[in-house]
This record gives sequence, structure tokens and C-alpha cells, in this order.
Amino acid sequence: MSSRNRRTPSSRFRLTALSCALVSTLPSSAWALDLDYQVGLRVLQSDNITLVEDDRISETVLSPQLSFTLAHDTPVLQANLSGDIQYLNYSDDTFDNDTRGQFDGQMDWTLLPDRITFMAADTLSRQSVSTFASFNPGNQQQINVFVTGPSFYARFGDTTRGQIDVRYTDSYAEETAGFNNDRYNVAARLRRQLSETDQLLLNVETTKVEFDTLSELYNYERNDAYVTYRSQLSRVELNVDAGYTRLEPQDIGETESSPLLRASANWQVTANSLLSASFRNEFADATQDLVVRIGEPGAPGEPPVGNPDDPNLVVIPDTYKQKQLNAAYEYNGQRLRAELAPYYQELRYLRDSTYDADSYGVRFRANYALQAQTNLILIASREVRDFGTLNRKDSDITLGVGLEKRFARHWGGQIQYRRRDRDSTLAGQDYVENMVAVSVTYYR
Repeated sequence: MSSRNRRTPSSRFRLTALSCALVSTLPSSAWALDLDYQVGLRVLQSDNITLVEDDRISETVLSPQLSFTLAHDTPVLQANLSGDIQYLNYSDDTFDNDTRGQFDGQMDWTLLPDRITFMAADTLSRQSVSTFASFNPGNQQQINVFVTGPSFYARFGDTTRGQIDVRYTDSYAEETAGFNNDRYNVAARLRRQLSETDQLLLNVETTKVEFDTLSELYNYERNDAYVTYRSQLSRVELNVDAGYTRLEPQDIGETESSPLLRASANWQVTANSLLSASFRNEFADATQDLVVRIGEPGAPGEPPVGNPDDPNLVVIPDTYKQKQLNAAYEYNGQRLRAELAPYYQELRYLRDSTYDADSYGVRFRANYALQAQTNLILIASREVRDFGTLNRKDSDITLGVGLEKRFARHWGGQIQYRRRDRDSTLAGQDYVENMVAVSVTYYR
């Protein structure tokens, strides 16, 4: 087999710092621990495992896997963690056997009520090494982002509170060493309760970012000043951040500044229907993008069809100006759960315009209970990425269907089919993949 498809797995498969920190707290209060886990074995057959236009390779992958959710809720400690780990055995040796995992979670620890708290959040995910190549197993790497630090609170009256947040963030990429960085953030906030439903906050933040490599090019300091308005009504929730950001690079590069606007709204239309929308116009980078994703849909525990889409995250140290608009409609009925989510995103990098892209698309997911213990899962998505400076546009279509059956209290099985189709204006980047997977699962 050609060596171009083989990649030696990293010897550094890191346990998340958050999971280790949580375990250290459990002996004194394990009675509050709620743990669920699943152990499964999956056999996957792909007719184009390398996701190429020509010389397609069929491969069978045997994958034992473990997934879990863990919750801990007491007045002192609140934690919600979820993750999975799997071992991939490629029967025809198209790729080296590999261990991969994903994790997301957050822990909040009250050291002194209404005075001092301590938080930790972590995300471990699988991202591409090169965003310009297909997201096949040879173009994937583990990315870990860990955030931790204390918050201090003060009371200035019945309706006014002060808060200082101190945060440290560690970012690590399995392959892309230039991504690895440390960042230090201090934020001061003054919150005023306008009414039972409305709050107003004044925020000032400063962040120092230090990269492990190429620090003379990418290290910078970021300063933000913005106003936050929050409204929590019986059926409508609104959050708005509006202000200004200034970036000061360590080298002789020019200082950058831009308005900051982040807004999100949720409307509970009926007991079963939810409309949501969000908009972001700000400076961002890959680390910040991953922090925002912690706890969002698509994390471990999703339906068995899984998330087959290329995550589209460019894992480089460069900062970009981001404009992003997301919307979603969710329906949660007695037998049907469904979500339709269109989006648009515009990225403009400050140093390397090669990665500038406009992305847009729509994703659909549905779960329908055919019987009490039998679920039909459907997914469909169309996503377009337009790299203007490269005269390249990729259009991806994904279709999937799955059937999940519980045979007994602790045992179940899944079967799924997925088709991925890429149409690219760049020669040699088109591909079609058909995949079938069968799995059996033990539920705790």
C-alpha cells in the first residue's frame, strides 16, 4: 500500500485536564455523581476511504468504542462532561490503526459563596491538518483547548454587582505545532439588574496571546470594551454584546481595530418548537472558535449516523475578521425530533489571505420513533466554501439514514448508510463516498 495514505499515530494522546481535575474531587462527594456510558463495537465499510476522485480504495474498519456522560451537581461543585474514545482497525492497512477521542465539558466550583468561584472547561475534537484536502483519516488530528481560572464577585447595592474573571487557556494540536499557544485573559464586569427580566453589563477585557513557535510573527495583545444586554422573558431570550476591539501585534505589524457585535435570540414558539438565531462580527481565531463550540450540538452522544461533515476549521495561528450568521428551527414532539439549521460565514485573515473564505449551507437532522424502541434517523446537508483568492469553490452534499433498535434494557443495535459528494472547481478534488456501518451497543 502506498505510503501516502499511511500516518503514524501520535504517541501523545492526551487525557483532558478537566477530566483529571474532576476525578480528583469525587471521593468526598461521589454520591452526587450521575454517570452513564455505552460500550460498542462497529464495523464500517467505505467504498472510498481516502476520499479521492480516482483510484478509489475500499476499506473495512473495525472499531470498538466507549462513550460516556457524567454530571455532578451540588451547591459546591457543578460539572457536565461527555466524550467518547474509539480504536480504529483498518483491515486492509489503508491507514495505520489509530485511537481517537472527543470530549467536551465544564466544571464550576464555588470556593466562597457570592465571592469566589473557579471554572474549568475543555474541548477535545478531531480537525483537519490541511483544510484544502478532503477530511479523510490521513488528514485528521486531535485538537485540545483547555480554559481555567477564578472569578471574584462584589456587591455594590441591591441591583449592582462587580465581577473580575481571570482565565488561562492552553491550546494544543497533534500535528500543527504552529497552532499551539497560551493565552492570559483578565476581564472586569459591572452588572446592573434593570428589572426582573433585564440586565445590563459593562465589560473591559485584555488578553495576551503567546504562541510556542513563530511567536515573533503571531504574538499579540487584544483589548475589548463592550456593553452586554440580557433579557429573559417567559418565551424569549435575548443576549447582545456591542463594543470595540483593538489588536496590538508584538512585531512591527499594524494595529487592527474593529467594532464588536455578538447577538443571539431564542424564541419558544410553542411547547414543541424553538426558533433561534445568532450573529457575530468580531476578531476571532481557531482557539476562540473551539471554546465557543464547547457544549454545542454535535458533541458526543449524538444520533448514530454521527457528524460526517468536514469541520472546516483552519488550524493555523492567524487571526481573522469573522462575520457569522446562524439560524435554527427545532421541533421536539412525542415521536419526532428534528432540526433545520442554515448558516453563513465570512472569514478574512489578517496575515495570509490564502485562507479567506465565504461559507454557507444548511443542515437537517431528524429522529423519528417508528416504535417504542426503534428510531429512524435522517441527516442531510449542503455546504459551500468559496476561497476567493484561490478561485476555488467546494460544494459538499451529505445524505444519511440510520436505524436504531433497543433489543433489551442494556442492548441495542444500529445500522446506517451515508453518502458524501464533493463537487469542486479545482481539478482532482471531486469525490463520492458510500459508507455502511453496523454496530452493537451495551447501555449502562
